[in-house]
Amino acid sequence: MSTQAGSKSAVPHVLDIRDLCVRFRTKRGIADALDHVSLSIPKSASVGLVGESGCGKSTLMKAAIDVLAENAEVTAGSVYYHDLDLLAAPAETVRQKRWAGISMITQSALNALNPVKKVGDQIVEAIRAHRNMSRKDAWARAEEMLQLVGVDPKRAREYPHQFSGGMRQRAIIAMSLVLSPDLVLADEPTTSLDVIVQDQIFRKIRSLQEELGFSLLLVTHDLGVVIENCDRIAVMYAGQVVEEGPVDQVVNTPFHPYTLGLKNSLPRIDAVSEPIAIPGGPPDPIEMPKGCRFAPRCPFAQDACRQTKPELVSVGAGHRAACIRQAEIPGLRAEAAKIGTWAKVAVKSEEVVE
Repeated sequence: MSTQAGSKSAVPHVLDIRDLCVRFRTKRGIADALDHVSLSIPKSASVGLVGESGCGKSTLMKAAIDVLAENAEVTAGSVYYHDLDLLAAPAETVRQKRWAGISMITQSALNALNPVKKVGDQIVEAIRAHRNMSRKDAWARAEEMLQLVGVDPKRAREYPHQFSGGMRQRAIIAMSLVLSPDLVLADEPTTSLDVIVQDQIFRKIRSLQEELGFSLLLVTHDLGVVIENCDRIAVMYAGQVVEEGPVDQVVNTPFHPYTLGLKNSLPRIDAVSEPIAIPGGPPDPIEMPKGCRFAPRCPFAQDACRQTKPELVSVGAGHRAACIRQAEIPGLRAEAAKIGTWAKVAVKSEEVVE
């Protein structure tokens, strides 16, 4: 992995990602996956990373713990875990930090668990890979964690296929917390589960966080999940963070048109019409637009938007957004809530295709 080391820095965050750039080598050319992304996770906080599929959320998470695909390359930036730059640290040092300091709850528990090994044995392996502990003590610890996440410890001797989807996900949570990490990365942790089980899983994660005090980075495409479970939010689009800040501020007073569009897509009980979808799709990462990457789908885009790359600027206490028209956004929020505003973008997209 290519790195650009930053100087040692004591920061009041568990994780501090600074100006991270990642690209992928593909048969079609170089794909820019992350473009100068910065994101901080405060101690014991929950930060939600939200955006459409392909915007770079999972890439950011994988880059932070050095598990990117072979065709990926970090070209700039730093990732500080406390005062250690993981991108500049030796590979063995980074490996030791995984699970023990930074753990991960993956999207699909069925794929994450080895189907031919008992669930308890897999948790024991994770423990003994990082701790000098007897198998007996490790097994007792595994049973303790399973009970903590709501799984009968006796079921530790069963195989993954004997668990329901919700139980498998709880087992993954148990494995991610068994070494008492202070940072948990959750990558779409309930995607394959029904809504009732999803709610149970998130309730369990929140209660465990209150009890154990770990920080959480939750990656999801669902803005509603972030609203219910996080303190802060970062909105990603086409490899860039376009808005970030406290959840209530970003959701109630968004300053980026993409955030306005995501908010429109949320179903509401008191709504008089269906949720409004954002027309079109993200840009090709091999041929990114020159200016604002959201401009082709933005109902408020002007010529300047297509030429000038917007920078994240302060729009409130701890709240930043990247839109050159951010000063005008308060007056445009009402328009953004109308389906006709976005329908104009859809018509333009169809004309381009024709």
